[in-house]
Amino acid sequence: MFAFPQPHYMPCLDCGASVARGEAHSHVCEPERRLDYIVFQLRGELGRFDEQFALYLESPRGRFEAWYAARRR
Repeated sequence: MFAFPQPHYMPCLDCGASVARGEAHSHVCEPERRLDYIVFQLRGELGRFDEQFALYLESPRGRFEAWYAARRR
């Protein structure tokens, strides 16, 4: 049987950085890179946020919350 070659580098599951297979145990994620990776993974949800928020504000509950927030100022 044929075996597929193993890659020399694998992505870190927490930050997406390419890490050599032998150094995976010593890899430490940089906080900025980890944040960028999380935002990258959520890009679809972030893109839909404005639309979903506008729809919420048009609902009875959303109108009440907007009125109540303005009243409390």
